[in-house]
Amino acid sequence: MAELIKDPFWWESAGRPQPVAEITLPEEVDVVVVGAGLTGLTAALFLAKGNKKVLVLDKTTPCLGASSRNGGMIGGGHRVSVDLLIQKYGQDLAARLLQEMHIDSTVFAKNLMTSENIDCDFQETGRFQAFWKKSDYESFASKLDQLRELIPVEADLISPADQRNEVASKAYHGGISYHLHGGINPAKWVYGIKNRALEQGVIIQGDTPVEELHYNAGVHTVKTPRGSVKAQDVLMATNGYTPSNFGDLSKRIFPIPSFIIVTETLGENRVRDLFPGLKMIVETRERHCYFRPSPDRKRIVFGGRAAMFKPPDNFFESQLRMLLAGIFPDLKNVGITHAWWGNTGFTFEMLPHVGKLNNVWHAMGYCGNGNGMAPWLGYKVANRILSNPEGETAFAEIEMPTKWYYNGVPWFLPFADVGFRFRDLYSNIQK
Repeated sequence: MAELIKDPFWWESAGRPQPVAEITLPEEVDVVVVGAGLTGLTAALFLAKGNKKVLVLDKTTPCLGASSRNGGMIGGGHRVSVDLLIQKYGQDLAARLLQEMHIDSTVFAKNLMTSENIDCDFQETGRFQAFWKKSDYESFASKLDQLRELIPVEADLISPADQRNEVASKAYHGGISYHLHGGINPAKWVYGIKNRALEQGVIIQGDTPVEELHYNAGVHTVKTPRGSVKAQDVLMATNGYTPSNFGDLSKRIFPIPSFIIVTETLGENRVRDLFPGLKMIVETRERHCYFRPSPDRKRIVFGGRAAMFKPPDNFFESQLRMLLAGIFPDLKNVGITHAWWGNTGFTFEMLPHVGKLNNVWHAMGYCGNGNGMAPWLGYKVANRILSNPEGETAFAEIEMPTKWYYNGVPWFLPFADVGFRFRDLYSNIQK
């Protein structure tokens, strides 16, 4: 058996993230953006279009993080129940949050692909949310009706009898089909935005970690191993790669790794047999398995929660193989060619956030929905820096809280992992 490739499958057609030629750092710019992923590069693009001199810094190679190594699904969603959103924020703000998560961010991303001529293998396939438990059908039908009362989401309830038209597995009991969703090659997506930013005059430098930030008399000093840069504004766009030494912000975002494998070539006919609608698939169980046909529709890209922290490679690979076989038993012995992982950024409220902390801008916390939400909030925070009305967003009106026990180092994740494994066992019993 061939050795597993540890690089993301997407890099085979898009190429590995490439270093940018090193230059002498400018002494002063209008905006320093920390993080060269979807958020930071989109923000930089629109800041440059607003006539700002922008420097993007990344501690590694630009585009190396989750932006180029995720599951390649694009489309909205929410992790917090509608009831809880209304209870906490009121119906109007809850509706605006849901509108941005489900509709506005996806529409923006599609328009950006067109306006900036970015070919990222986008296919508007739709997404199917598969019900894990029989009881999910009734409860999620009610939740869908509630969501439709608040926003014009395009979705249909699929009965258990019709489910095999979406995904040919006996593991599920119906589901919801969301029409505006689709699939992309995420590496091509973030590379395209990076290239447009460079064309607009944005300076991008990798292997340049930000060690310290100082603010005095309206001016930021950004300290790096290669020297310091002064800026009027600083944007932290580091999401699941936020370092632990950035004070209040580090205490409000924590990384959860996501793990992905890709099957050997199965052929178009076999893939279509398993995915009759060729949709992106997610599920309602807490393992949060997500899977899809590859862009050429000859393989399966499969991800999920193998652990809440980074375990040895052979552990997460075996976990994902087991989960894949649990959904498609005929694939129990299928070959796996690629296996990799990347950090997603979560907030304690399970909602993204954009705003300012201690005079430093931030946009992050996508909780696994970054392909659409990251460019959207990158655009929003850029316009907030520019003082444009287009910067208005519901995500600037909500809290980004911390917990008393969190100091920026997520020591609690291994303990949470144990708890979730017991919940997984109980979830299987409930089926």
